[in-house]
Amino acid sequence: MNGIQKSFSPIDYTFEWDGDWYRWDREEAIRQAKAARTAEARRLRAAGYQVRAFSMPDQLVRRGGIGSGHPDVEFYVTAYYLNAF
Repeated sequence: MNGIQKSFSPIDYTFEWDGDWYRWDREEAIRQAKAARTAEARRLRAAGYQVRAFSMPDQLVRRGGIGSGHPDVEFYVTAYYLNAF
C-alpha cells in the first residue's frame, strides 16, 4: 500500500468567472472543502489506511492572470489536507 497525500482548497469549490470578475461564496467553499476531505478520509480508512487530517492557514492561491483571459486575483485561504499510510 502506497502513501497518499491530498489537498482540498476552498478556492476549488464554488469559484467561477463572471465576465471579467468572479463569484465565490467563501463560507460555502470552506464547508465543501472540509466535507470533501472528510469523505475521502472515511473512504481511505475503510480501505485500511491510517489517515491524518490537518489544515494549513494563510495559503496564497491565485486565479486568472496572463493568458487566461481573466484578471489576476489572489486569495489567502486555509487549505485542508490529509495523509494516508
